[in-house]
Amino acid sequence: MTRQVNAAIDQLPPEHQEVIRLRFFEEASLPEIAALVGCPVGTVKSRLTRARQLLRRQLREARG
Repeated sequence: MTRQVNAAIDQLPPEHQEVIRLRFFEEASLPEIAALVGCPVGTVKSRLTRARQLLRRQLREARG
């Protein structure tokens, strides 16, 4: 993973950082993440979607 991606993840709101790290670094399933963070699976899906959108935007802007 590049420094740029790590830096972009660090800029996300904490609830988005958490689901990104659990899903892609810890390879947790959606139900596992939901249990860990104490919210419904639908909320986890929404947070992941929003986190990916924010990451794409941040990385595009960093490239110029």
